[in-house]
Amino acid sequence: MSLNPRRYDVRELRRIADAPRDGADGAPRERALRRPNRNRAEQAARSAAFTELLQRQRGAQLNGDSGDRPYLTAIPASPAAEREIGEWLGYLVDVGGHVRSRDALSYYGELDWVGDDAVAALSRRLEGFDAPTRDRPFIPADHRISLVSIVRIASCASDQ
Repeated sequence: MSLNPRRYDVRELRRIADAPRDGADGAPRERALRRPNRNRAEQAARSAAFTELLQRQRGAQLNGDSGDRPYLTAIPASPAAEREIGEWLGYLVDVGGHVRSRDALSYYGELDWVGDDAVAALSRRLEGFDAPTRDRPFIPADHRISLVSIVRIASCASDQ
């Protein structure tokens, strides 16, 4: 008589082996699950972005610009601004889709980060982007990235 591995009772084998049951399904884990190491990279990127934001605001104050809201009243006509706008809107659509991106732009208008004319112009540009690879609600980190992008775009107007 031969033993067929397909007929083994897994629970009985675990009981015999006294294997610990630390998984959600009761199965033993070979190694502990850990989160990817991207937290440090994300934190470094956010820190660098906020450092840049503070430097731009400090530079604007030293140049006599009060930095009042809205930060972006109109779309600057420069290649650097177009590049920044394309990257930012592409990020918004890629993460949240067209509808959530349009809602986010309206929200930024309500917060006085972006002026009404700029919101309308940016909303018209959203349709030029492909369907998103991820479609999730925006989280606070996404809004912080947007604020940094808005200030970068606004600084393109002051660089002219």
